[in-house]
Amino acid sequence: MIYRDSIREKEFLRLAAERGVCVSIFLPTTRLTQEAQGDRIQLKNLAKEALTQAEAIADKRAIRDMQSHLEELEADDDFWAHQAYGLGVLVTPEKIRTYRLAYSVESAAEVSDRFYLKPLVPALRPKSAYVLALAQKAVKLYEFTPARELVEVKVPDLPADFSDATGRTQQRDKAPARKLEGEEGHKVLLTQFLRAVEKAVRPVVSGSHVPLVLAATAELQAIYRSLNHYDLLADESFDGSPDNLPEEELRKAMIPIVQKLRQDRVDRWVEQYEQRKNDNRAIADMATIAKLASQGQVSDLLVDADQVQYGTVNDTGVLTLTDERSAESYDVIDEIMVRVMEAGGEVLAVRKGEDAPEALMPMAAVLRWA
Repeated sequence: MIYRDSIREKEFLRLAAERGVCVSIFLPTTRLTQEAQGDRIQLKNLAKEALTQAEAIADKRAIRDMQSHLEELEADDDFWAHQAYGLGVLVTPEKIRTYRLAYSVESAAEVSDRFYLKPLVPALRPKSAYVLALAQKAVKLYEFTPARELVEVKVPDLPADFSDATGRTQQRDKAPARKLEGEEGHKVLLTQFLRAVEKAVRPVVSGSHVPLVLAATAELQAIYRSLNHYDLLADESFDGSPDNLPEEELRKAMIPIVQKLRQDRVDRWVEQYEQRKNDNRAIADMATIAKLASQGQVSDLLVDADQVQYGTVNDTGVLTLTDERSAESYDVIDEIMVRVMEAGGEVLAVRKGEDAPEALMPMAAVLRWA
């Protein structure tokens, strides 16, 4: 089982709005408890680096309080026994927050008057998918995580199988039952079964921004699609019954499907960008984007999640860059991204290995109006 913490956009924006002495630490972690000592040492080293930086903007009491929060975390054996692939630690003198992430992150120790949040963005729109394994003999919902694991999701009121939903056997019973018989009756009962499945699955996946992939025969897929109310049901699917299919085989089959779904999303973004260029509603200049984002003019933003550019952005969006990190500066890519989200815009963060045009890096924007 993978231990990870979820974060939704409202919480992300609350973090982005915090001001004061803000310490942001990120590090890759291991899921192997016996190797977690190395992660604890790395956190200790990053904490020391961050608190040294914080001396420029914090008094001794604030430093002491943050150090206490971090030392308590370092000493928490139970916490370190349950890790994922990355860890985010956000600290103020008043509070510490931790985020176990289903993907690896670059080590970072950032101090400013606001949190450094870009490493959390992939958790808002994860490179993952829900997988609904549909068969008459069994139904299961999985999440295919950014770490390429297949994790079963518990779904309240999910029918265990065809019989559980219909009260009938799985055979094409030729005996009349409320005027349902033969092939026609069987299809009516299949629809009843899949309607119950869709009703149970929908509230679990809704609002997640994660695609849903079907693993089922063509017959079951066709009926389920006709009943579906989830906007992100993927066209791509695993074609065939998952009955008696080992979970490891299903996991392997999901890898190219989820990769394609993710790349399709990036490609659609780039296609939209190229279309909007003809209307003067697309731009890849960071300084201009900073101003337009501050005015609420950016509807969609593409950012390089792995690049950092230090500087400041004032209230009107005037960008000032610096080559050196200090407690008086911060990652301006992070700040512009937050301003887009605060105005209701969508952010797509791409990472190394994803095929996005170099000309659109470290950021590009589609505008609401020219």
